[in-house]
Amino acid sequence: MSKACIGLLTGPVGVGKTTVAERVVRLARQQGLACSGLLAPAMVNSCGQKIGIWGVDVFVGERRTLACTDRDPGGPTVGPYVFDAAALAWAVAVLEKAIGACDLLVVDEIGKLELWRGIGLAPILPRLASGEVGRALVLVRDSLLAELQGRLGSVEQIVVEVNEENRGELPSRILQSLV
Repeated sequence: MSKACIGLLTGPVGVGKTTVAERVVRLARQQGLACSGLLAPAMVNSCGQKIGIWGVDVFVGERRTLACTDRDPGGPTVGPYVFDAAALAWAVAVLEKAIGACDLLVVDEIGKLELWRGIGLAPILPRLASGEVGRALVLVRDSLLAELQGRLGSVEQIVVEVNEENRGELPSRILQSLV
């Protein structure tokens, strides 16, 4: 097996990191690669306002509400979002099941919950840092990038910054650099 490589897809909130990751998955599948993991697209209301965060199992397409702003599922909070503890446990299980069973693992996203509070998707971080995951695409906002890089240690990391000008061309570039 080749050595582990983690693509770190970074940029500010709302720039399109998840959309780029979705396109990377689509391209990877077109090339015959098995993709698994978790995507976390925004949940928006009829006015286009973000009111929560979906969790989507990349392999089977199952979707659960990870966090919301309009009700309290009783889990941890970050900013205006209240997370659902059961949905977070499901998300970790999705990721753990995917490790070692796919060509490309997607982790959307590592944020304050994981890095500052050690919960959420945090159980995945040591497995990424150990090199156990051959190829991964991990999403992280730009303000938390350095902290995540430190947690990943010596595993090869490829940092790709998303902005409005480059997000259309990034999926093929990311896939090429990871495989």
